[in-house]
Amino acid sequence: MLHVGWIFSLVRSGSSAASYAAAAPWGLPVADELFGPWDRTGPPHNMPRRQAELVRAFRAVGHVLTAEIVGLAHDILRELAERDESGKGWVVCKCPHLMFTPKDFETWFGNTESQGIVHHQAHLIRNPLRRVNSCYTRGWEHMLNDPYELGVYRTFLHRWQNAETKLRFEDMRSDPGTFFRTLYEGWGLESSSAEIAKAEEYLAGNYHDSSADRRTVEGQFTPRSESRWAAPAEVIDAYLADDEMLSFMHEQGWPTSRGSYVGWLPSRLMRAFRGGRQGASA
Repeated sequence: MLHVGWIFSLVRSGSSAASYAAAAPWGLPVADELFGPWDRTGPPHNMPRRQAELVRAFRAVGHVLTAEIVGLAHDILRELAERDESGKGWVVCKCPHLMFTPKDFETWFGNTESQGIVHHQAHLIRNPLRRVNSCYTRGWEHMLNDPYELGVYRTFLHRWQNAETKLRFEDMRSDPGTFFRTLYEGWGLESSSAEIAKAEEYLAGNYHDSSADRRTVEGQFTPRSESRWAAPAEVIDAYLADDEMLSFMHEQGWPTSRGSYVGWLPSRLMRAFRGGRQGASA
């Protein structure tokens, strides 16, 4: 039986780090954005050649699931599974876009055991302002559907709230052991403490600027999106003026004051400067 562990998220929510780290303990194959929008048959992804065919076919039918599309996806997943030398029979599938609705996913992937495939889901979310800022710090504004992307985030938020396995980017950063244990349990993938430690080790030693752009890191690492603010101030205002966003952020323990975002770096530098002045005059 082939098992597919899906990680659903929005762009710049840590899905690359979560997917590759989750696969690391066993060297599982990763279906990195299987449905596109990119052809990923070349290095470094080296997905089966039919993945390019799937991208074209999915686009041609208006990005909806059909019997032909799902059958092609299953063929690619089976081919990927043949690369798994661990004997686990698992493929990790990363999907950082609103590709299809939960209802459509359940219709097409919810009952495929008779075809020898079982699909498992996990949903990964991130502080909405940190996520948007991550796009701006990289000059990736073109990946946002509009300047604020409130509607996109709200749609994914509702999916995350209704998901059985809920993950947060912030927990992956602060408590990766619990994060991966929750992920594996949600998937139904048996894992030992040593294997969870291997996932943590991958996470600590690798940073994905994008799925294709991975680099080795040493020591404490701060993502670019957490070291400077690049998103326009009106983006912050739009989110903090939205009652649903404000309520959700408060519920998650994420800052809900404007100064916690756009003003945090200047404030920190000013406090350090004042502290130095006081220390020098003491």
